Amino acid sequence: VSSALSILPDSAITTIERGGIAIVPNFIPPSEVSRLRADATNLYRDGHFIVDALAGYGAKAGARDKSSFDPSKDRAVLPAYIPSKKQNGPFVSSTLGDVDGRKGLTSTISALRSNLAQALDRPGLDTPDGGDNHEMSFTRFGPGAMLARHIDEHHEEVKGRTGWSRPTRRSISWLVYLNEEDWDSNSDGGKLRTYERKVRSEYSVGSRDGDLQIGWLTPATNDPRERPVFLDGRRGGVSGKCALYIDSDDGGRKVYLTKEFNADPYLLLTSDFFVQNLLIKNRDLGSRFHYLEQPKSGLTAYLGEDPGERVTDVAPLGGTLVAFDSVALPHEVLPTMTRERWAASGWFHEKQQPEPMGRQIIL
Repeated sequence: VSSALSILPDSAITTIERGGIAIVPNFIPPSEVSRLRADATNLYRDGHFIVDALAGYGAKAGARDKSSFDPSKDRAVLPAYIPSKKQNGPFVSSTLGDVDGRKGLTSTISALRSNLAQALDRPGLDTPDGGDNHEMSFTRFGPGAMLARHIDEHHEEVKGRTGWSRPTRRSISWLVYLNEEDWDSNSDGGKLRTYERKVRSEYSVGSRDGDLQIGWLTPATNDPRERPVFLDGRRGGVSGKCALYIDSDDGGRKVYLTKEFNADPYLLLTSDFFVQNLLIKNRDLGSRFHYLEQPKSGLTAYLGEDPGERVTDVAPLGGTLVAFDSVALPHEVLPTMTRERWAASGWFHEKQQPEPMGRQIIL
């Protein structure tokens, strides 16, 4: 796919850095889109795709049992790496399908990764491929398939016992659509819906010195900035000892919003309301706080929408690239209608923070 763009425009880099979604039409030409889609289609028909990890069909549905099959979860992938088996997946096979076509795409995506590593000042992105350090796959959404709102990466302390267990974390999410030229998102569906901030952040998003972002402070009359809120989950070198902070106005230091608190249970059972009124003691600052995604609970449906968000829908047109920060941008995939939705997608990883040496003991 040598004719693809090798350098993203500055506007796309700034958009990603500030928490938005970069959209680049015609990132790969129609001839390459058709070639890759044909490869993906053939490999799916030949049974080389596997069920999407989030699909959760159940035992019978894996065999397409009509009584238990849920069309909304008809998602499948052809991965480059299978973490559960710790082995390479069929995407990088040297014997299956159009090997040269996939190698060309891999080369293009590698150039994209290097470009983003330099432009976003995230040198950890530009490391050799291997294992699940950089995820990549063909993806297929069947008719009726969708994916509910989520973010692609979370802070280690909100993942429970597995939070510090992996050496890398997702940093940049990317996707190149492989649909037919006549795809009409109004009748065929399958749009990517993102929840960007109404006011673009003046600060870079996602992480700060390894501490991942978990929320926002919305603008106020006396402070018109949209400020990312980061979680320091290593206070005193102890896992589970946490505090929230923002950048100072000049971006040169951390300004803590809370005193130390325990990750469990506060970060696992909490909500905007809890953080606003109990963790952040300054009432003016507390009222401005919103989670990127509130922890799921029985109250989630009643907590209301974040007024600081705006919806951006992206039509899944063949050849279009989208890229965004994996931590900072909530998104979902709206249902497809009667056609299959094809794409190549993945995540560029960075090293995760080292695991704290100290361990909190809760009696």
